Amino acid sequence: MSLSATGVLRRLRLNRMPPAIRVSLGLCALLMSGLLILDLVFGVLPDVNPLHQQLRQRTSENVAIQVAALLETGDLRTLSTRMNEALARDASLRSIGIRNAEGKIVVQVGEHARHWVPPPAGQSTLEHIRVPLQADDRRLADVELAFEPIDGGGWRGFFGQPIATLSLILGVGGFVLFSLYLRRVLQYLDPSAVIPERVRAAFDTFSEGVMVVDANGRIMLANSTLRGWLQGADDALLGRPVQDVPRLRAALPGDVKAYPWMRAMATRTSIKGEYAEIAQTDGPAVKTTINCAPIFGTERESRGCIVTFGDISEIERLNRELMRSVEELNASKSQIERQNEELRRLATRDPLTGCLNRRAFFEKLHVLFDDARAGRHPLCCIMTDIDHFKSLNDRFGHATGDHVLQIVSRSLSSGLRDRDLLCRYGGEEFCIVLPDVDLAQAGAIAERLRAEIEEFAGKGVRSTTNIQVTSSFGIALLTPDVAEAAQLIDRADQALYASKHAGRNRVTVWQEALTQQA
Repeated sequence: MSLSATGVLRRLRLNRMPPAIRVSLGLCALLMSGLLILDLVFGVLPDVNPLHQQLRQRTSENVAIQVAALLETGDLRTLSTRMNEALARDASLRSIGIRNAEGKIVVQVGEHARHWVPPPAGQSTLEHIRVPLQADDRRLADVELAFEPIDGGGWRGFFGQPIATLSLILGVGGFVLFSLYLRRVLQYLDPSAVIPERVRAAFDTFSEGVMVVDANGRIMLANSTLRGWLQGADDALLGRPVQDVPRLRAALPGDVKAYPWMRAMATRTSIKGEYAEIAQTDGPAVKTTINCAPIFGTERESRGCIVTFGDISEIERLNRELMRSVEELNASKSQIERQNEELRRLATRDPLTGCLNRRAFFEKLHVLFDDARAGRHPLCCIMTDIDHFKSLNDRFGHATGDHVLQIVSRSLSSGLRDRDLLCRYGGEEFCIVLPDVDLAQAGAIAERLRAEIEEFAGKGVRSTTNIQVTSSFGIALLTPDVAEAAQLIDRADQALYASKHAGRNRVTVWQEALTQQA
């Protein structure tokens, strides 16, 4: 079944080649065809066979003369040496043989038995030449010379012919020159001629930048919006590779293959949402999102790509303003939270010592008290009072007294857990609540706090020397007969006053007898 020329081209996929390559192949084919026709009709190329014939005939005669002279002397050794020299001088000469009248080889150089083929009918050829030697009308010997074939044999022989060599040179050289020239010419041809004016006008009405590129990434169309962003490029864009447009090159990746439209054509899929900034000389850069859709031909081959540049500069500006507003709101929120925390601290803490005030203390105490009663967990209360605090105020002043209160409160809080409660109960009196602590543990804690105050509180008052600060402690344990938190505090307070009556600076545990004494 025969194929049409168009079918052959489709089979070979020549229509997918770049235009410059296809045109170059056609021109080279025409050039070589014209050369072959001229040689066939006018014989413009020389025939090398007569020249080879003359050269080989002259070589054969020279060798025959030397052989005739040396055969008369009978010096076969010298004859062999001269034949080797003749073989070395002529690269086309394969072998030389001297055959006597009886048909036997008397001297041979080279692989004469392999290369020598007797010519048909005894007539010499260009490859096998026989020179008969006569002496006194009798046949003395035959000189046989085997030469290389003039065409060299195989593809070497073919390309050794002038017509083949010239065709190869013209074909390769012409293809390179034609392709380079046409590539440059086609690059500067006006591609806008293939875009109808009505299509260009329609694209110019778009607020988005629109660009159409061919399969090699050259710009075939750019609407007025995109040309405006590129400032002054105008129709000079058409036919240029995108990477040759400075502002587009600066906005895109360094590798041309990484351009969105090149990836879209390579993967044969649309690409959306690529980000690029096109710099401007008289204002901020135009921030765009790039969408690409490949264009296919009738054979589903990639013919180009349509590219849109959506201007999101205003959206970016609004987003930045929104982010600034959010940051300001977050800063205001943080400031409000800090202020609220300060208000909570002021509302729940004693301003001098930082301990819980009585209102906040009782709110937390009721929770701990109810949990302890419901779960039958131990709960201890410690009341402590600074010994002779009034005399400290009278002797050293209220400023020193306030300092002593701060030092004692720090000593008390440093020995407690986060879940323990410390309250400035009134004046120089403090109340401590210890959840999940039994009476023995509470006694050890109270004794440790008492010793620390005695050892370090007086030394912490820098403004006055030789001041002695001590505290008395009273402890009460939550028992089943304690109905409310105030009763537990009252028992600890009774134990505190028992410590004061017993000489101060000591720890006393509440007992029923203390109630009877009170």
